[in-house]
Amino acid sequence: MTDETKQAISEKIEETVEAAEETVRHPAVKWLTRFGFYTKGGLYIVIGFLAILLVIGLQGGKIADPTGALGTVAQKPFGKILLIIFIFGAIGHGLWNILRGAADVDNVGKNWLGIVKRIFFIGIGLVYIGLALTAWSITLSAKASGENGELPQTITSILLAIPLGVIIVFIIGVSVFGASIHECYSGFSGKFREHYRSWEIKGWHGRFISILGVMSFTARAVIFALMGYFFILAAINYNAEQAIGLDGALLTLSQTGYGKTLLFVMAVGLVCHGILAFYEAKYRRIC
Repeated sequence: MTDETKQAISEKIEETVEAAEETVRHPAVKWLTRFGFYTKGGLYIVIGFLAILLVIGLQGGKIADPTGALGTVAQKPFGKILLIIFIFGAIGHGLWNILRGAADVDNVGKNWLGIVKRIFFIGIGLVYIGLALTAWSITLSAKASGENGELPQTITSILLAIPLGVIIVFIIGVSVFGASIHECYSGFSGKFREHYRSWEIKGWHGRFISILGVMSFTARAVIFALMGYFFILAAINYNAEQAIGLDGALLTLSQTGYGKTLLFVMAVGLVCHGILAFYEAKYRRIC
């Protein structure tokens, strides 16, 4: 690669970053971003609440991933209206995460670790854009489906079919497992609050946010650890069916000796993460 090519690429990247920085500061984008946090929170609350219903033996309880939760919502009165609202929020949350990575909103830097984090943020954004498309597909369906998706197995199957795909799946597994350690640390250390406008949080809300953080990030840490472990197994055994998502992790916990207890704790943690997202909508630094 010539010096001129490197210079051209560097200038193009800089232009992209500047455009992202300008876009994320736009009032409409900021409003849509905060709305996106509310819809993210609602999704986690639905997933957790469905699992709680299952544990206590009430009708409608189930283990669901985001796709299954959206399908369940669609089957309720005014469900498709709620899905349309979710679509706008998911697009907002997805767009912000993409801009978050491109513009380095969280100031993670340009070293290798910072670049990895920024790519991860963009990946989260693409996931939520995908959820918006899924919600739109469910909305258009003549009959809403409450079935869970098979995205982890599908992605793994595609990756295993390409050269060096098994290495990519293994790296994904290790990365997700590593993310579980980071989630646990963020919750117990309170690091997740470093991007909040803490001076605006008054009274008991600060303590409540800390409790929510410990419970929600611990639950996510356990779920990520299981997902990472099974992605690694899928790579080692060259078997895409071993890869699991959120629903698979919850199902795995429910089948252990203390299944109902563990599932209940994880479900409460997911509900807590949903409530925490409402606080993020109000207090998190967007740009």
